[in-house]
Amino acid sequence: MRLKCRSLLNWMTCMILLLFAGVLQAQSRLSIHAASATPVEGWERMQVEHSSRFVWVSPTAALTATDIEKAEPVVPPDDGYRVIVITFTDEGAMKARDLSIAQRDKLIALVVDNKVVWAPTIKSEIAKESVLTGSTPMGLSQEEVERIMSILR
Repeated sequence: MRLKCRSLLNWMTCMILLLFAGVLQAQSRLSIHAASATPVEGWERMQVEHSSRFVWVSPTAALTATDIEKAEPVVPPDDGYRVIVITFTDEGAMKARDLSIAQRDKLIALVVDNKVVWAPTIKSEIAKESVLTGSTPMGLSQEEVERIMSILR
């Protein structure tokens, strides 16, 4: 009986480790980089998915998924303006702040699996809790919310 319990415990431990490794691997696919609408030497020219737009992306990631503590879509009932509220880890908040200061009124690129999925312009300093607002009159489009949340989950 004790041998069966030990085998079951070992099997469960292995499954948990495999699941955890899968989550970490999925998270490692996400990175946020400084970007530019014009060529920058040493940066890679990349197409923004689902558009004909190209941006130049820094080879160095400023943030990764591990810097994000949580993300949740919010649609206030009074105005219907769609946004995503991002909460960074303490270290992530410092990195995000530095990136936003360096890239104010410039682009950043949200890169997943070496593809730019979104390249917004930074308008203000990013804090520990920040809001992705989008550029439509209603904030982010529903498609953008769904796509970004699927990446951040």
